[in-house]
Amino acid sequence: MRAAIIGAGESDRTPKPGRTAIDMAVESSLQAVADAGIEWAEIDGLVTGYSLAERHLDFSASLSEALGLQPHWSQTISRSGATGASVVVDAALAVLAGACTTALAVWADNRVSGQPEDMAGVLAASLSAFELASGPLITTQYALIAQAYLNRTGATVEDLASVAVQFRKHAALNDRAKYRTPITVDDVLESPMASSPLHRLECALVTDYGGAVVVTRADRADARAVDLLGFGEALSHSSILRNRDLFFTGRTAAAESSRQAYEMAGLGPGDLQMAQIYDCFTITVLLLMEDLGLCERGQAGVAVREGFLDRDGSLPSNTHGGLLSCGSGGILHVTEAVRQMRGTAGGHQLERRPQSALVHGNGGILGAQTTLILGRR
Repeated sequence: MRAAIIGAGESDRTPKPGRTAIDMAVESSLQAVADAGIEWAEIDGLVTGYSLAERHLDFSASLSEALGLQPHWSQTISRSGATGASVVVDAALAVLAGACTTALAVWADNRVSGQPEDMAGVLAASLSAFELASGPLITTQYALIAQAYLNRTGATVEDLASVAVQFRKHAALNDRAKYRTPITVDDVLESPMASSPLHRLECALVTDYGGAVVVTRADRADARAVDLLGFGEALSHSSILRNRDLFFTGRTAAAESSRQAYEMAGLGPGDLQMAQIYDCFTITVLLLMEDLGLCERGQAGVAVREGFLDRDGSLPSNTHGGLLSCGSGGILHVTEAVRQMRGTAGGHQLERRPQSALVHGNGGILGAQTTLILGRR
């Protein structure tokens, strides 16, 4: 028995003073349920992500009240950037276990409109005592990993920059993307240094976002559904001080989460026709490509430069522009995959509608990893 996604929705991401994270969650949920073509009475499960901009004791309870729901099963989860993919996993587990029949999986946050006053405190709470005392930023920690990758593999800063260039090319076709003006490798390398070797254009955007999908059992879904063929989750660390592999081998827990997902789906990397890869920084994409088995180790930069991830390449990826050019929120990787597979992505729809796809979420400093394998009917 499998689960399936039968509807997807996204909120408007234009910053609006006074708009709450719940407002954005409601907007995306309304779209997802309407897209699914079902009645609200059929929704008896709800799983939500967290909000950094607002404090909710239980985001799922707050959203349930806003939507007028009294679900049989509900929960709020927090896996940092992997949350967007993990809410889908939890929704699938709930419907397959019989805890509910149809679940709404939602993640929204007003990180610009909300202007969180205690963001620094929230982020500091995730650091170890040593990290808190020495003060490395999230960008700095990814930069350390990036420098180790360059030293180990012989890859170049141009390889890193090529990731940002590739995804901006995709964003140029997406009228919902924040940044659409094409950029070059030189543009990336001439942008302000964030933390060497990462430049500003190699770092994810901070935007408002909201996304939702409706999940039910595959045998209850119609021909428009996108089946969840496989999924996997893995956690390797919270602090990078606890994972030497990041520096010496570059391996992350994505190797394990994807192994689980491929095995469950009965597919391998060579069977994929599209990927949506979490791209909080350019280095993240290169490391994940290798852990997900999409290319040989140390060759991710070469693959990107040669057009492997391009719309017309072997594996079109981050077709909406990703976190680097479209907007923040890993749930948007999920909704983008669903729309591409259903042929409803609008002006940036791929010419060849994908039959299979991988969606991957990364949380923390490459610690929490979640992989989804989707299939079109």
